[in-house]
Amino acid sequence: MKKLSVLLLATAVLFSSCGQPTYDIDNPEESSAEMVKNLSAEEKVAFARAVQKITLHELNKKGLSLMEMARLAKNPEAAKELLRCLDGKSVDEIIELSKNLD
Repeated sequence: MKKLSVLLLATAVLFSSCGQPTYDIDNPEESSAEMVKNLSAEEKVAFARAVQKITLHELNKKGLSLMEMARLAKNPEAAKELLRCLDGKSVDEIIELSKNLD
């Protein structure tokens, strides 16, 4: 009985994680487009705000100014490193992450 419960739980986790596309740090544009493809307008706004909040939090954590942020936009590797915390996360996980920031 215990083994059956563990198997059912593992199966539920597997299927729930297969449903939503996730952010891919190596292919951010394509993965982001896939992530928002089936979202409502409200969900898209919530997702965009969450990414913005996380980005600003990461800039602040690294002690970077807005001018330095502008330079990051021209340096794909630095920008990629800034958003590494999003890698592998779904829309729901990213929104939840942003809610837990200071």
